[in-house]
Amino acid sequence: MFTGKVNWLSLLVIVSIITACTPTTVNVSGKGERNTTQAQAQTVPDYPPMYDVNVKVCGNIIAPLKDGKRCVNQQLRLWGPVGEAKLARAGISLPSVKSVEHKLAIASKGCYPVYSQPDQQQFYWADSIIQVNRGGTAPTVEVKPTQLSNQQIYELITSKLSSRTVRTFGGVGCEPASSVK
Repeated sequence: MFTGKVNWLSLLVIVSIITACTPTTVNVSGKGERNTTQAQAQTVPDYPPMYDVNVKVCGNIIAPLKDGKRCVNQQLRLWGPVGEAKLARAGISLPSVKSVEHKLAIASKGCYPVYSQPDQQQFYWADSIIQVNRGGTAPTVEVKPTQLSNQQIYELITSKLSSRTVRTFGGVGCEPASSVK
C-alpha cells in the first residue's frame, strides 16, 4: 500500500511539472509567427520618401560618342519629391573656347547622405560639370526617379557601410541652387 501511495505521489508530481512547463495555448494556425513578424516590422520607423535618381544629359555637349549620341549619366540619391532638372551656366563664355561650363540643378528636398533628413523643397546643385558646346540646340535632361521602400531606407540609414557608391553633390555639399530660374 505504501508503494501505491508513492506511485500516485510520483505521478502527481510528474503531471504537475509537465503542466507547468507546457504553454497555456497551442498555436495550430501559425498566427504566432505572423504576429512576431508584424512586431518586428513595426519597429522600423516611417521615413520620408527617398529616391534613387538616374539623370541623363544628352545633346550638344562634350562627352564620348556612344550609339550616335553624346550623353552623360549620373546616379543620385535624393529626398523626395524629385522635380525637374535644369542646366545652368556656371562658366564664362570665351570666344576662344568652343564650350561653356554648366552645372546641373535638381528640385528635391536635398541629397543623401549630406542631408540625413529632408530639407526645404528647392533646387540643389548636383556634383557635375557639363561642358555645353556653343551654338546648336540645347541639351536635354532626363530624370528617372525610383522610390525606395521604407525598409530600403531603414537599411541604408542604419548600415555603417554601403555596398553601392552613389555620387553626392559637389561644392560645400548639396548646396541650394538659389540662382536657378
